[in-house]
Amino acid sequence: MTSPPALRPLPPETIDGLRPPRRGFPYFQHADEFRLQPDARGFSAVNAWWLADACFLVYGDAGFIEQAFETSPLPALDFRLDWLGSGSDNRGMVLSNPDVVVVVFRGTRLQMHTLLDVAEVVLINRNDLWTDSRFLRVACRAGGQVHAGFDSAFAGISDTLDAIVRNKKPGQRLWLTGHSLGGALATLAAAHLGPASVQGVYTFGSPRVGNAAFAAELPRESHYRFVHRDDWVATVPPEFIGYVHGGTLQIVPGSPPRQFWSDFASGAGEFAAALKAMAGELRVSVGDLPFRIPGLADHAPIYYATLLWNALPALSAG
Repeated sequence: MTSPPALRPLPPETIDGLRPPRRGFPYFQHADEFRLQPDARGFSAVNAWWLADACFLVYGDAGFIEQAFETSPLPALDFRLDWLGSGSDNRGMVLSNPDVVVVVFRGTRLQMHTLLDVAEVVLINRNDLWTDSRFLRVACRAGGQVHAGFDSAFAGISDTLDAIVRNKKPGQRLWLTGHSLGGALATLAAAHLGPASVQGVYTFGSPRVGNAAFAAELPRESHYRFVHRDDWVATVPPEFIGYVHGGTLQIVPGSPPRQFWSDFASGAGEFAAALKAMAGELRVSVGDLPFRIPGLADHAPIYYATLLWNALPALSAG
C-alpha cells in the first residue's frame, strides 16, 4: 500500500443514525487490503473494523444486504452470504469463506411510518421492544442467570446456529458479532457454544446480558466489547440489580468526550431550529432532525463502523 486509505467523514448526528443501514455507505471497502484475520487471538484492529461494518450492514433488508455484499470486495475473497433465519425474516447474516464463518446477529429494528405523507415517525419494532425490556433474569443452560428477553430471543435462533456450527468445515474459525441487541445475542451464543468452539466475539454497544456467574462462562480470549463515547445501551440493565458485562472493554477512539449539559442544550436548540425551518417548508422529516441527546446518539452503529475504520489508516501510516 503506497499511502493509507482515506478517513471516513463522521456523519452529522441525526435520528437517521439510529435507523440503519445507510445507502451509499462504503461497506467493506478496502476489505481486500485490510483482510479479516480468522486466527486472531487478542485484540485485532482490523477485525474490529470489519465486524463493525458487518453489524451496520445487517440492519438492512435482504435486497439491501445482497446488493452491498455483491458490490464489495468480499465475493472476490471467496466469501458467501447466508442468513440466520431467512432473507425475508432477517435475524442476522452469515459471512463465510474456506477459512472463517462469521455469524452477525441483528440488533433492535427501528421502523419508519409516514403520516399524511408529510411526517415521519420512528418507532421501535414491538417484538424487539418486548425483548429488550424484560429485565428479569432466568437460569442459563451454560451457567448463571441471564436477561429473560434476550434468552427468549436467543432460543428462537439457537437451533439454526447449531446447524451452522455442525456444517462448518474443518479448519474454519467461528466468529460471533452484533450491535445492541445483536451484541447480547452474540454473547449468549458464545456461552451456548463454549469457548472451544468460538475463535472470537466482538460486540458493539451491547447491553449487559447476565450476572457474574454467567459472565464467568464466557470466552476469556478474543472477547471484546466496544463502547462509543457515552452509549447508553451499554449501561443497561443496571449493575445494582445484578447484571455485569463480560469481555474486555474497548473504548472506540475518535470522538471527543461529551459535555453532557452543553451537548444536551445545543442539541435541543438545533432540534428546535430544524423543526422551525421544516415547518416553513411544510415538511417534517424526522430522519433529518439533529439528535444530539447524549447516550442515544452515541449508540448509532454508523459511529462504530466509521471510527473503527478511521483507526486503521493511523495504524498503517505509523
